[in-house]
Amino acid sequence: MDQVKVGVFLSDCGKQLSEILDFNALTDYVKKVSGVVLVGRSSEFWRGKGLQFIVDAIKDGKINRVVVAESLPKLSEVNIVQAVENAGLNPYLVEVIDLKDHCAWPHRKTPSEATEKAKAMLLAAIERAKLLEPLEKLEFSVLKSALVIGGGIAGMQTAVDLADLGFEVHLVEKTPFLGGLATRASRFFPTDDCAICIESPVSDVKTITHTSRKCIYRSGFSEIPNMNILTNSKVVAVEGVPGNYKVTIEKKPRYVNELKCVRCDLCTAICPVKVPDEYNAKLKTRKAIYMNIPNVHPPVYVIDESVCKFHDCAKCVEVCPTDAIELDQKSEQITLNVGSIIVATGFREFDSSIIKEYHYDDYPDVMTNLELARMIDGFGPTGGVIIRPSDRKPAEKIVFVQCVGSRDRRYNPYCSSICCMISLKHATLIKSAYPDTDISICYIDIRTTGREHEDYYERAREMGIKFIKGRPTEISRDTETDRLIVDVEDALLRKILELDADLVVLAPAMVPAEDTKELAEILGLELGEDGFFKEYNAKLRPTETKLRGIYLCGGATFPKDAPTTSLHAHSAAIKAVKFLTTGKIVKDQRTAVINEEYCGDCEFCPVTCPYGAISLEPTTEEHFVAKISDLLCEGCGVCVGTCPLNAIELRHSRPKQMLAQMKALMSINGTSKPLVLAICCSECGHTAVDSSGMAMMQYPANVRVMKVPCTGILQVHQFLEAFKAGAQGVMVVGCKSDGCHYEVGSQKAENKVELTRILMKEYGIEPERLEMFNMVFIEGDKFAAAAQTMTERLEKLGPLPTMGGS
Repeated sequence: MDQVKVGVFLSDCGKQLSEILDFNALTDYVKKVSGVVLVGRSSEFWRGKGLQFIVDAIKDGKINRVVVAESLPKLSEVNIVQAVENAGLNPYLVEVIDLKDHCAWPHRKTPSEATEKAKAMLLAAIERAKLLEPLEKLEFSVLKSALVIGGGIAGMQTAVDLADLGFEVHLVEKTPFLGGLATRASRFFPTDDCAICIESPVSDVKTITHTSRKCIYRSGFSEIPNMNILTNSKVVAVEGVPGNYKVTIEKKPRYVNELKCVRCDLCTAICPVKVPDEYNAKLKTRKAIYMNIPNVHPPVYVIDESVCKFHDCAKCVEVCPTDAIELDQKSEQITLNVGSIIVATGFREFDSSIIKEYHYDDYPDVMTNLELARMIDGFGPTGGVIIRPSDRKPAEKIVFVQCVGSRDRRYNPYCSSICCMISLKHATLIKSAYPDTDISICYIDIRTTGREHEDYYERAREMGIKFIKGRPTEISRDTETDRLIVDVEDALLRKILELDADLVVLAPAMVPAEDTKELAEILGLELGEDGFFKEYNAKLRPTETKLRGIYLCGGATFPKDAPTTSLHAHSAAIKAVKFLTTGKIVKDQRTAVINEEYCGDCEFCPVTCPYGAISLEPTTEEHFVAKISDLLCEGCGVCVGTCPLNAIELRHSRPKQMLAQMKALMSINGTSKPLVLAICCSECGHTAVDSSGMAMMQYPANVRVMKVPCTGILQVHQFLEAFKAGAQGVMVVGCKSDGCHYEVGSQKAENKVELTRILMKEYGIEPERLEMFNMVFIEGDKFAAAAQTMTERLEKLGPLPTMGGS
């Protein structure tokens, strides 16, 4: 190993810092530190002559480690590291610190103390730099193909976008036909036109014009090159890693050859089996061989194997002019290799029969909004006429009941966000077609938050639709009149009402699609408390998951209206394209590494890793060792903090590097106050320190900051080592527990802090000397206040008796 030669470069930020810090003293001090061979001083080192000075020193072989104290550390670090790499030095041998925001500005009223703190910060950076190791960049191949799971409008739009951009796309839908809820909804707000349309493909599909939107059946989307559509199919297994997934699809038999069927309808005409048509709210029947009307895709019949008599009947086989009926078809498994997966599984209506007081299963004239949509649809079972299903007479009085199973802690506490608009749309459509219909809507709150949505509410009132503020307590049936009675307390009139109705329409909560939990387990994705797929970050990365290459869109994450679903679909497609387009994943080697000699079958780390990056591999019949996937590892160090045998380390944050920093920071005080070590995560915790300095908030100079990738990396013994090194108190500053950048890091750190406090108490050390804080960038004031509070607390406690002190 080459002799370590550290170059230290001190930026005085246009002499702003030198008015507070004694730069001559800093320069003299650094020159005496072992391993330092070159010290530079300038206004800046991240560009211009200053940066060239660093580059020249590397090229001349004078230095092989770089420590820079800059005033713009976040931005400057990018330039410095790039220049260092271009000069021929491994870019991971650079350490950049912030003497302005972390020292000079927050301690400008105590310049001598600030100068001593600056010495400690520089020494810590130098000692760490001396122990840094060169790391490599890693590359992993990515297949330029994608799987889209779910054939509703979100899945179809995503698939079209990806195919338009030239990627191979496999669209998988578990039902026999594409379209999802949109095919049953008929019309969508806010345009009230056809629900089942998508943006026109931009691919050169012959005869297809590129107007603003297209009905699915005439969009030509199935003819886009590289588009492979698999209906009646579901994902049953996924293996592999981001960029290279092996997906097993189970394709159920359709019993009709898609290549031979000519949609002549002779098979359905001859079929003797009739069953209630669930697609049409059981208001009509269909045959055992059938096709949904209007059809979206594919234009091919399917046989319902639960009711078909197959070879005992086989009349459809006899009449089929193209021999398309194949009663002996079997399920088959298809294996696909894809680089990316997009989940677009949508949502469904809550099962209203669970709410017994509404008698959804008992009274045929109680139905849901989706079932009503089939009646409103001119293609539907009643040809657009609104009837009482019990006697098929016109429904003249209709009561809508909102929030059925939603905003109700017995079932779903959340608001589904689209149910009010669905009911308003239906009510106004019915009122427009049948103005004499008496319509009431029982609501808790009418929520019309989208563009032009309030117009529906205003229009409904103008049309004479009545609004009753209250959740009905029961729906009953008058046995004499055979009409429904809705009991509701009008909260505005403070009056109990009994509303008689021909038809009661429930607006159920929207809940996750069937099989969501099973699919989440197959993909290794998390679900939220509401049962929907959990996004990587609900605010900024709503279509991503914590697994690279797997994305979410549409109602898979939460119920959405059509415009939001479309936007989500486009976003997911773009995210997938960004992932796929280069054909490779490039990442650095700041990952965990296992010491197999120490690793001992405990199995803690595979369970703890939030990214599934650790597996166990056998070495002997009875012994397993952990293996780290460099591709999946995000370098948080949560596994390091969990390992009871110290068998895991992060290559860029090894314990010896952290200990060296710790000792250096505690080696100089320069104040009369007790030293405090603030161990901050590199994300929110450290940015809170940044922002306190940016705002020139004051806190004592005895508080020293040490950055770690994530507080989850910390172990109990490291807190004790900090005290042994001279700290009188230790602050652990991490992200909020529910917003940790590494999912569970803050939570793990909190647990270890609590455990350490218990140990400290047993050792006779005041537990108050150690505390966990959770902050974000905008809470720099909280960091300054916490630093002040900790200092004052330690002053009251006095010196640490058993481990020495400053």
